[in-house]
Amino acid sequence: MANKTSFLTFFNTTLWLDPASTLAIVELDTSYLPTILASIVVLLLIKFGVNTLKKQPSLSASFPLPPGPSPWPILGSIPALVRNKPRYKWILGLMKEMNTVIACIRLGNVHIIPVTSPELAREFLQKQDAVFASRPRTMATEHLSRGFLTTIVTPWGDQWKKMRRVVTSEMVSHARLEWLLGKRNEEANNLVFYVHSQCNKNSLIGGEVINLRLLTRQFSGNIIRKMIFNNRYFGKGRKDGRPGIEEIEHVDAAFEVLIYVYAFGIQDYLPCLRWLDLDGHEKIIKRAMGVVNKYHDPIIEERIRQRSNGTTKNKVPEDLLDVLISLKDEKGKPLLSVEEIKAQVVFWCGPRVITPKVSLPIHKELVKTKVTQKP
Repeated sequence: MANKTSFLTFFNTTLWLDPASTLAIVELDTSYLPTILASIVVLLLIKFGVNTLKKQPSLSASFPLPPGPSPWPILGSIPALVRNKPRYKWILGLMKEMNTVIACIRLGNVHIIPVTSPELAREFLQKQDAVFASRPRTMATEHLSRGFLTTIVTPWGDQWKKMRRVVTSEMVSHARLEWLLGKRNEEANNLVFYVHSQCNKNSLIGGEVINLRLLTRQFSGNIIRKMIFNNRYFGKGRKDGRPGIEEIEHVDAAFEVLIYVYAFGIQDYLPCLRWLDLDGHEKIIKRAMGVVNKYHDPIIEERIRQRSNGTTKNKVPEDLLDVLISLKDEKGKPLLSVEEIKAQVVFWCGPRVITPKVSLPIHKELVKTKVTQKP
């Protein structure tokens, strides 16, 4: 350093000049590196946000927008929505304050249009249903549908039309529901047996208290598993008809996914921030979907392997999974891919409540004779 000459010094950064080689050597204080990197990231995010907004068509140029709060640049009204919880009450209070039944709230590059008038709701849902029939793309629905391969949460398009035809013609048709009536009756009988046995478990104290919320929640899961996989349990189950550890974990994970399907998430309105997972929603969704797929995927893959190898015990479909696997297109090839089958099974094995069409005289007879054996 003795043969160098200090040429310029600022912010603890020194530029040295070597007279012998005429080279400029920069010595940088590394304590400023985090600040510099953070500034670069912020500038890139701002640039990305501005470019994204420029690509979006201007709604106000086409037609006047409903009244709403003054949005922040790039962020829109996201800061206000984050501060005020529950968010729907903030929106209702804002509309009441503005004395309007329709408003426009910009979140990132998305315009949210809430309405509180039945007439306007009918305009959206009936008269203009073709325009508003699609579904928004969100982080949670992407994980739930394995990349938008199934129905309901998938945006309108060719994939949605394909899966809708499969569901309406092969899964929820009247003939198919009648075909699965016996499985639903079996689960209904099992429910009555369990309730009856719990009531008579200790007659001296008048039976045990039964948590009907938990019971009906698991009952719905039992019906769906019976219809899809032709099995009530993923594991060994329990002799008294209660769900096992595997079934409780499965249903809890399905309900956890339901909570976050259309929950407010900053990443859905500012996609550039998704990798940060500011709300922690993606971590929760991935963990819950991991639990669901842990039970589904091995069964589906094994059933597909058996069907393709011709080693299946039953040539005739016994459940909805067999139906999905056996579907063929015009060329005789499988209509659905493995991923599409898995996505549709996840949707059906989620927290769907199906009212079973059961034979009521069977239930009356079960109660009247005080069943002591499992149906």
